[in-house]
Amino acid sequence: MVDRLLDEVVLPRRASSARRKEAGDATRLKLRTATTALLADLMNLARTSGVSSTPLAGAHGMSRSHFRAGSLGFGYDMFIEVTRALEVKGLLVRRVGYPKWGAPKGERQGAATCFLMTDALWRLAGALGVTSGDWEDHWTLKPHQVLGGDQKRVELRKRRKLIRGVKQPSEALSVDLSDPRASELDAQIERINQYLLGQDIDGLAFHGLRRIFNDGDQPDFAWNKGGRFYSTLGGQAYERWNADLRQRLISIKGKRVTEVDLKASHLTLLHALADEPFDPSEDPYEVEDLPRIVVKLWVAQAIGASNPGARKWSKTSQAHFAEERPGQRLEDQFSIREVAAHVKAKHPLLVDVGVLGHSTLDLQFHEAEILRLAMERLMFTHDIPVLPIHDALIVPQTRTQEAARCLKEAFRDYVEGVTGRSCPLVPNVTLKEG
Repeated sequence: MVDRLLDEVVLPRRASSARRKEAGDATRLKLRTATTALLADLMNLARTSGVSSTPLAGAHGMSRSHFRAGSLGFGYDMFIEVTRALEVKGLLVRRVGYPKWGAPKGERQGAATCFLMTDALWRLAGALGVTSGDWEDHWTLKPHQVLGGDQKRVELRKRRKLIRGVKQPSEALSVDLSDPRASELDAQIERINQYLLGQDIDGLAFHGLRRIFNDGDQPDFAWNKGGRFYSTLGGQAYERWNADLRQRLISIKGKRVTEVDLKASHLTLLHALADEPFDPSEDPYEVEDLPRIVVKLWVAQAIGASNPGARKWSKTSQAHFAEERPGQRLEDQFSIREVAAHVKAKHPLLVDVGVLGHSTLDLQFHEAEILRLAMERLMFTHDIPVLPIHDALIVPQTRTQEAARCLKEAFRDYVEGVTGRSCPLVPNVTLKEG
């Protein structure tokens, strides 16, 4: 199928352009690799459309920096040649993206350029015996090659500025690997990446992990703010996908996956670090007759701002509520003072959240360290590959019990190591079903 598209669509269009010379073997290989990668990704997304008759479109950044030839086997120019040729022949639909500063009136965010296979391309694929149902017989999304040492494994950002209640993008800071702690963190991730890149992880383009630390320009920074795991640049940001998409697409060692989740992670951590009683077996967001999303937003806002006495909902809380309940306004539906009173009655510790000394970024760091401990035990003791997502681990469905046990043990050992006392609770570890 790839060769037919190359010979009948991509190369003829190239030959018709007076500005391009005839494709040599090296150029043909790059065009073939770009065609293969595009079709593998789009047909992989099409596998997820069991609940809809419409396949999912694929989104991709379209600056040259988004196409690393060393890891993909082709660059920006080759990708453009392939997509434009397929588009002209009616085999591909492209929706042009735009940055957030160029967004249409009323839109706050930008949009990535999207690509979608047309019915004509589906008919061609079907005629050649290639369908989305047998994707794994034809494709892989493994990296073209293992990336070299130029990839950043540890990244550092300045504190994000707040303008009119909206957080701005954070600025990058350089990382000095002669710093012992930075070097230690870098070595930890390098060891994890070496293991994971040698495993059979498929259904996504995985190039390794990195950690992003925050507030690097603040006087109390000690590599203890943020530090969450993210997919390395050049790979697919699976941590941004929803659980359903991850579980439909990703496989580890040929097995389907599920997610082992630290339920109410920040609230549980806050109680454990403060040595306060807490029953994690109950849903901490079930309060009175309040919707769960409202309670969760109030807790996140109170911990994030270290302020349980806020007089109005933050713009972030309002935006999340509007996504959950389109057409409704959080501030119109629920008084923040009434919500606060009910939540603090159930969780008295939140009354003192402003003086406990644990910000959201602090809790994110603790959370990430717990995941790291659990990952290292699963990988290097039990030889079980796993992928992190903020407060959860993606694991093969056949190894969920080991993952849950390691996650609980890592939580206990980490809390005891940080506080110097016995951990007062066992976290609620659940399976996050897609």
